[in-house]
Amino acid sequence: MPWQQATLWQIEALPPPPPLRACVLGSGSAGNAVVVESAGRRILIDAGFSCRELEKRMRSAGVEPATIEALVITHEHVDHNRGAARLAKRHRIPVYATAGTFLGTDLGHEQRQGSTVIRSGEVREIAGFSIEPFAIPHDAREPVGLVVQDAGGHRLGLCGDIGNRSRLAWGRLADLDLLILEANHDLDMLRNGPYPWSLKQRVAGRHGHLSNREAADGIPELLSNRLRWVVLYHLSRTNNLPALAAAEIGEVLAREGSRAELSVSEQDRPTPWLEVGAASASASSMAALSEAG
Repeated sequence: MPWQQATLWQIEALPPPPPLRACVLGSGSAGNAVVVESAGRRILIDAGFSCRELEKRMRSAGVEPATIEALVITHEHVDHNRGAARLAKRHRIPVYATAGTFLGTDLGHEQRQGSTVIRSGEVREIAGFSIEPFAIPHDAREPVGLVVQDAGGHRLGLCGDIGNRSRLAWGRLADLDLLILEANHDLDMLRNGPYPWSLKQRVAGRHGHLSNREAADGIPELLSNRLRWVVLYHLSRTNNLPALAAAEIGEVLAREGSRAELSVSEQDRPTPWLEVGAASASASSMAALSEAG
């Protein structure tokens, strides 16, 4: 049909929206931080390294710290908050966190004046991104996971510290292009490892951390045709091995026939940039229009 041909031509003629990409600067019990970028705009999720180390890792990824337009903190634990105050002050970066998280941080008066309280379930526009925090079960004051969407509709979900697969969190982590999910420990390594019993109970508890097996069991509910990356996050150095985590989650992705690629974040160095673009979305739109005829 002529109208259909015109519509298809218009879709083909439109330039694709810029991709969304993320770089995990490092992840684990010694520090966590993620840069998210789209259309030349950048935010930092968590600042769990010293200011100097954050700057070093950002520059190694080709990011000048002064170009970060916002810092979003998921919770107050030091491995997510260590460099927040100094980084925010040094580069005049506005800080976003829940009220409970702010209570647990050492952000000074100057940083608090430039800060904004975010709330679970309330979508907020931050530095050109649409960001939805959602409550997660973890032993912090008011911890959240995040869904970040850019202007092109690409969606990234991050859940770094979560004790169990809550219905709320899993509902928010569906329909993503890029998933960053905790795979903290191997249960056998935790049980037989050096931690005292009380700490083992805390880690494995419903407000502790997600194991490889729990992450793997929950992955099938989060798979979709649009998912391009699954990034394993917050691995324990003592109670996990990257190969173990990759094997458990990779087996599930293969069994489910997912085309999502798997990346395992490391404590000591950033990941490569992980990118999701608009090509697949454009192809889907064109296919849908063809089927409509």
